[in-house]
Parts: sequence; C-alpha cells; structure tokens
Amino acid sequence: MLFLTSILTAWLLTGYTGGFRQGDWVTYTDFRYVTSVTMDQTIVYFGTTGGVIRYDRFAEQWLEPLTVTDGLPVGRINNIAYDPDRDRLWVATSAGNAYYQLTFEEWYAGGEFPAEFARNDFNPRSYDILTTEFGYFYQNGYLQDLDQQQYQLTKGIEDNFDHLYVGTWGHGPVVINTRFRSLTMLPYGPYSGNITTVVKIGDELWMGDDDGDLSSGAISSYDTRSGSWSWFQPRYTDGLASARLNIAAGDIETVWLGTEYGITRYDKNDRKFKTFADNSSLPSVIVTSLAISGSQVFAGTRAGIGYFDKTKNSDQRKNKSDSNSTAAPDSVDNDDSSRVLAKSRFFGWIINDLEIIGDHLYVASDRGALRRPIDNNGKFEFLNTPDNTLSTAVINIRGAGDSLYFATDRDIVIINSRTEESSTVTDPSYSDRWRIRRIETDGANIWAATDIGLWKYRIRDGYTRLYTMADGMISDDIRCIVMDGDYLWIATPGGLIRFYWNDPGRID
Repeated sequence: MLFLTSILTAWLLTGYTGGFRQGDWVTYTDFRYVTSVTMDQTIVYFGTTGGVIRYDRFAEQWLEPLTVTDGLPVGRINNIAYDPDRDRLWVATSAGNAYYQLTFEEWYAGGEFPAEFARNDFNPRSYDILTTEFGYFYQNGYLQDLDQQQYQLTKGIEDNFDHLYVGTWGHGPVVINTRFRSLTMLPYGPYSGNITTVVKIGDELWMGDDDGDLSSGAISSYDTRSGSWSWFQPRYTDGLASARLNIAAGDIETVWLGTEYGITRYDKNDRKFKTFADNSSLPSVIVTSLAISGSQVFAGTRAGIGYFDKTKNSDQRKNKSDSNSTAAPDSVDNDDSSRVLAKSRFFGWIINDLEIIGDHLYVASDRGALRRPIDNNGKFEFLNTPDNTLSTAVINIRGAGDSLYFATDRDIVIINSRTEESSTVTDPSYSDRWRIRRIETDGANIWAATDIGLWKYRIRDGYTRLYTMADGMISDDIRCIVMDGDYLWIATPGGLIRFYWNDPGRID
C-alpha cells in the first residue's frame, strides 16, 4: 500500500523531447556551494546550489552531474538523502521534494522527503587540525587559502574505509582521511555558471566568466581526458590580470589567453601566468581573437591587430587607462621580430576573429573580411561576393574542405575557395530577431550560437533546426560554441553545456 501511495503522489519530471535521452545534454555550472551529502554503495552525492554532483569513491572519479537539464525542479538542493530500501536518491528543494530512481535514471516530483536517511557525519570539533595541500590551511571547520579566503565545511558522510566526504561553502567538495588526518580537494565544475567563452586546446577546455570587475571571477579549465577542473582567480593569481576571457590558443606546453586586459601566457609545466599589455604590440588591451603560426602570435583587438614573437619575453605593461589607444606609428618593432607596417595592423578597426586556414591568415572585422598569405607580410585583400554580402561586419570565420564560412550578425555566407561560387544561408523565421555570435561546422552541418538558441543548418538539403530550452538546454542565450568530435561545448549564462549532437540513436 505504501508503494502504491508513492506512485500516486509522484509524477515524472524527466521528459526529454524531440527524441533526446539522458546524456545528450549535460550541464556544468557552479557547484562550489555544497549544502548536503549522501551516499549509496558506490557513489557519493553532493547537493549543491547548482544541482547534484556525483563522485565514484572506488574509481576516484567524477560522474556526470544531475541538474535541471535532467529534470531537477530547481538547481539549489536544500537537503539530500539516499533511500536504500527503494534505491532512490531524494532531494528537498524550494520547489518541493523529488527523487531520482537510480535504476531507470528518471526524476519524479512529490512524496515525503525521508529525513531519517539524511546524514551528517562531520563534526568540526572532532577535527581541529588537518594537514592540507600546499597553499591551504584547515582549522576548526574552516578551510583557508594563502589569500585569507575562508570556506566553511558544511556537511559530510563517512564510508567504512577511513574517508569522510565533506562539502564546503565556496570551494566544492573535499575528502578527509580520518586515519591520517589529512584533507584533499575535490574541485568540480566551472568557478561560475555565468560563462562567456569556451575554447578547446588539445584535451582542455578554457572558460571565462563575466562576474564583477576585471579582477573578479575566475578562469576555469577542464581536462576532458582526466576529468579534472582548475580555477584561476585574477585577484589572487600572480600574472593573471582578468577573468574576462575572450579567446585562447596554444599547444601542449603553453596557453595564450586573450582577455579584456591584454594577452596572458600560461606555462603548463610550472603553472605560472604572465600578462602582456605592451603598447607597441597591442593596439588595444581588449583582445578579441588569437592565431598562432610558428613563433608568431597574431592578436585581434578592439582597435586593430597586434603581432609579436612568442619566443620573446617582453613584460612591458600598458596602463589600463590606455585600453582603447589607437596610436599608429609608421612601423612596429615586435620584440625584435620582423617589422610590420602600420597599415597591416588596421588601427581603429574592431577585429572580431583571426583564423589560419590553409596557407592564409583570415580576418573578420567590423569592416568586412580579409586575408593574406601567412608566410610573408604581404598585402591583405578584401573578400566579398558578387552580391556584396560581406560588405558588413563579419563576426566569425570557419573553413572545411573547399568551403569558407563567414558569419555576420544575421546570416552565414559560404564561399567555395576553388570555384569562388557563393551562397547565403539563414532562417527567415529568426533572422530578423537573432544575433549570430559564433559558428562551427562538422563538415555536414553548420552550427550557430545565437542569442535565441543553437541553430543547425544541414548543408546537403538545407534542413534547419533551432535548439532551445524546450529541448533541454539550460539557456537560450548561446554565447559561444566549440566543436569536439561528436560533441558541442556551449557557453551560456546558466553554465557550460555538453551537447551530444551526433547521437546515432537520435534523428533530428
């Protein structure tokens, strides 16, 4: 009778539309504030202000989170508990109670939260002093870093193997070894859910946020292979000037970050940052795009193009008050590299994108699209179509095979580089009210990040679709996208989305 009553008072929350399944949309947001913890035979579940995050304590790795994308009524979890009798994960939220049926991987709303299964095994009086990782100090229930930032430990749950899994308020989960009295960090998710940019370099994703002023917030990085997350706060990180990341480029040793205050180089080996805001190399410190060829770094800014040699170590700084300077000398000495004529730097132009495609450097600017051979400092040439469809601001450029794709605010222009034939694709249903921000292509489809959703254009037959929150996204405000094989990574104000666009079991 109790089981029947539970069915009658609960209703399914997980309802994927359009043939989507769990795992097609995965949302990573701010999980740093932990409210509660529970555990089943294998998994530790942390209730946070952004959803439920899951840690496999035997494999010692993170599993995919459970968020509103998967059916949670709201992101903030007030309490969490595991019912072993019915194999259910329960959450209490401001929108009511819900449980996750682990066998069927579905959320149901309603029912009475089983308070008898809610646990808290952490007592700060039992742990006055703990050894920690370098840069942190623990005492009497608080974790503190070298910058005097404090994080209170909230609730925890102990297994039978000398491990106490505890949440913090602001630094995510930690694990305490109760035998050796040591504490280890378990960071997970981006520092902020308000993500402005996502860039893929090798196996790593780099993200910026728009929280507060230039020194607020953090740049987040995610190693997709190992599953590890890192946060870098400009206010407390030497050499990092801003978390407002616009673009990034790099290799296995170095990452170059284009921010709202110059270019920052990150050395992966020694984990150190160094910011360059040199007036002679950057027409503006607001860096919008980066491209690397050999030892040369090309930097698009809000006031032209900067060039410098990445093997040099210039640390000349530019005052923040000069961030929009457009002074144009006749020529520029880029840290002893080849001299570049000022007319090739396009002083006063807004550079939206720089791309190296084939043997050319392509430029997307507020005055159109240009290119020049990458192996010399020859003249740039404007690119256009017979209908002058590129006589406008160009936002983004991509290349695939013989095709070049140019994004403007409202549509996408395709030029065949071999035949020079051109065409324009858009969606009349949305083009008068959307703004295209970024495009990607997988060869068969064009994907566009817009302020009203994720747009897909199938090249072979012109089929289009606009993906929105109704399909499972956390937000319709798509700020940036990056292609990663069968997945698209999507930056939104609600978090980072991983979209399994090439799911063979689904036909869009």
